[in-house]
Amino acid sequence: MPDPLDDYRRKRNFAATPEPAPGLPLRRTDDLFVVHRHEARSLHYDLRLEHDGVLKSWAVPRGFSYDPADKRLAVRTEDHPLEYEHFHGRIPKGQYGAGTMQIWDRGRYRLLRTDRWADAMQQGELKLLLFGRHLRGEWHLVRTQQAKNSWLLFKSRDRYAGIARDRALGINLDAARDQPVPLDVQPMRWQAEAAPVSMRDPDWLFEMEFLGLRTLAHRTEAGSRLLGVDATPPSIAAGLTALRCEQALVDGVLVALDARGHPSPTLLQQALQQRAEPPLAYYAFDLLQWEDYDLRPLSLLERKAALRTLVPDGQPVLFVDHVAGAGEALLAAIAGAGLPAAIGKRASSRYVSGASADWRRIPVAATTTPAATHHGAAPPPEREPRWKPSNLGKVYWPAEGYTKGDLLAYYHAVAEALLPHLRDRPVHLNRFPDGIDGKSFYQREVKDGAPDWLRTVPIPHDGSTVPHHVIDDLDALLHVVNLGSIDLHPWLSRTASLDQPDWAVLDLDPKQAPFAHVIRIARSAGRLLRGIGLRPLLKTSGKSGMHIFVPLRSGYGYDHARMFLEAVSRVLLREVGDVATIERSPEKRDGKVYLDFLQNRRSQTIVPPYAVRPVGGASVSAPLLWDELEAADLSPRQFTIRTMPARLQRHGDLFRNALDDRQDLQPAILLLEELLRGR
Repeated sequence: MPDPLDDYRRKRNFAATPEPAPGLPLRRTDDLFVVHRHEARSLHYDLRLEHDGVLKSWAVPRGFSYDPADKRLAVRTEDHPLEYEHFHGRIPKGQYGAGTMQIWDRGRYRLLRTDRWADAMQQGELKLLLFGRHLRGEWHLVRTQQAKNSWLLFKSRDRYAGIARDRALGINLDAARDQPVPLDVQPMRWQAEAAPVSMRDPDWLFEMEFLGLRTLAHRTEAGSRLLGVDATPPSIAAGLTALRCEQALVDGVLVALDARGHPSPTLLQQALQQRAEPPLAYYAFDLLQWEDYDLRPLSLLERKAALRTLVPDGQPVLFVDHVAGAGEALLAAIAGAGLPAAIGKRASSRYVSGASADWRRIPVAATTTPAATHHGAAPPPEREPRWKPSNLGKVYWPAEGYTKGDLLAYYHAVAEALLPHLRDRPVHLNRFPDGIDGKSFYQREVKDGAPDWLRTVPIPHDGSTVPHHVIDDLDALLHVVNLGSIDLHPWLSRTASLDQPDWAVLDLDPKQAPFAHVIRIARSAGRLLRGIGLRPLLKTSGKSGMHIFVPLRSGYGYDHARMFLEAVSRVLLREVGDVATIERSPEKRDGKVYLDFLQNRRSQTIVPPYAVRPVGGASVSAPLLWDELEAADLSPRQFTIRTMPARLQRHGDLFRNALDDRQDLQPAILLLEELLRGR
């Protein structure tokens, strides 16, 4: 019989590619699937299903969608050896499939409707049940008559189906542990009754405290229940069973509501003793486990985003939403509702058992007058901002009619996402007091007359000490925008470690080169950096270029970052040298995109994500998913002060990992040296 791996062998030179050569025949139970993210000539995903000792493979150009109506092309390709299950790396240029191969998902699968693979293939329909981190539930592969090896892949209408996201929970679960959470785990608790330093700190989330029974809830196919409760109320058990998953461990509060819709501890006690049946609700605010995965190592923001996808509308199990950077407004609403407190939680915190400094209880009494608290009067007004707006009607973008007021409103809308990228950094202002067509100037030094509440940091410069702005909160942000600062330019390092950048940044500066060349270079740079083990982030500059960030662990200086990205740039020139250059002089670039690695030096600044640029259209610096580089119509003009707030609502802060995902350059440097030597 012919060897099913003959095509795989014929297409590859195993002396030149790191891909595994087939070894001795391997036989295992046919239950493995693996998905590779393959950045070759064009980005696609390779779905591989173990059967009969090989991995049956389909290339899926547009990836996966949880919308059942969204049918994706899947092209049948050659079988791969089982050793490919663990392969990832960079396939050299000139070899078959050249590009970067990453493992995107891996898990078990089961063939549905039939036990015979051959019958399903002959009929041209595979119905699969997938058990992965990202791909979950029932999926269909159906052969078409349009072309040889042409199939369609689409999601079944099961409990996981929904909007056109590519992952079951809409978040990356790579950091989740493949293990169940023990049911006797101790809940996380607040450690102190104290507000954060600033109730407007976007690094903190604020939730209502509910008067009820704090308890974990366990959802399983066999039955759903509240832990530590003798008898789970039937309505709550049904609500837990309606969660869009098979297993979950949720943290929340069971509440009984009186005739006015207010929480009633007395009615709750009667309900638990089965002496009354008041309306009950379970307010779910955290997710510890989803299916087989322990989510406690993920950030609170990620866990809450995952929980939101599981909770259907109109159920007695309710998702507890939060506000970020607006704790005072929430406390005012809580006081008006007659509730006792808010809970402040650090957005980046992991879930740990017991008391934690990352959770704080903030009583209403701490922010209201005694008389108002005693009488339950209307909530106190939110504190007046420390800055005073001026000239809100002044037109800053004449062609569009956008005013200074529009600019301030935009920055207020995106402050929750923007401020963490500004906080604790010296900032240079780029002021346009008369709009984009008027005179402008850069301002490094805080001028006399600046408000005394504005934080500054003194930095030696040219023999003197220069006070720089530091934008830590909403008041400071809106104050400098009110001065006419359209865009902002923070340092790459923080005030306490000015010589140690948080990121290595490669600026793709096209000048007059077409944006299509920028996209092509960004694709190549992403493939290269991922191929040497890094996790880069991408954003538009807001004008005509792009910025690629590699977050750095502590200890690296500007020289390290600059030399590393110079080496990256020189490797890139081998592939994109026809459209890219490292020539510093604009007159000598011959219309090519400049790979600017020299941005990595002390006092150099770069616009943060979501900053507005002083150009026509009021475009902004927009974080991108790497897959968005494949869109035929991608343009920096898509992302403006009008479109970015809605995009943030859909995707969240795509640049959040720039703050937390600290990476070690040393392993990548060793691999890069091999590439520079031509290996």
